Amino acid sequence: MSIVLKGLWRLFSAYRPKASSAKARSRDSGTNFEVERKYRLKPEEIDDVSQRLAGLGFTLARRIEMTDQFLPVKVEGEMLRVRDENIGGMRHTLLTMKEWVEISGSKERAETEGHLSPLTRRLMLFLGRLIRGKALLSFSKLRLDHESPSYKKSVVALDTVEGLGENSGHYAEIEVLVPQDGDVETARAQIAALARALFNEEREPVKLSYMDMLKLVS
Repeated sequence: MSIVLKGLWRLFSAYRPKASSAKARSRDSGTNFEVERKYRLKPEEIDDVSQRLAGLGFTLARRIEMTDQFLPVKVEGEMLRVRDENIGGMRHTLLTMKEWVEISGSKERAETEGHLSPLTRRLMLFLGRLIRGKALLSFSKLRLDHESPSYKKSVVALDTVEGLGENSGHYAEIEVLVPQDGDVETARAQIAALARALFNEEREPVKLSYMDMLKLVS
């Protein structure tokens, strides 16, 4: 099923397979487990975190201007997002679906993502506004993606976020995309170790997603 059809299904139907688990999703091509943790940054520590990133071998991979619009879904806890990205003047749109799944004794997000054409972008946004009955929840951020050959499949993003009220500001997001048959426990341990190295301390991740923060001010 194409990413657009999957998105339309979530817009109009609450029916889902009975088991929301890693096993239940094993045949869903294009889906990864998004193991990520987000940490609030104070403005005065951004330079220190950037220096520690460089010391760990991370370099700037992409500078991305993002605008996210969230479409209404029929199942609580799911997320359906249209993201417009500008990378060095190159613009494109992604449709992303996320849902919680139980894996290795805890919950992680299963993520399915694909590109939208200008026509399908307009269609999805029109239907989302029609179903919601008003403007879609939306916010923007500047993301600096950092990658290192020593930490394969890991991305450390430094975000500057607008439109979230008191939660606007700076964040560091550490993400490891794990394939369906991958080792989630190792990814969790890698994120925890990276966070200790970046912040030079034990730091609790932010529990709220950006979408949750947006709902608080909408």
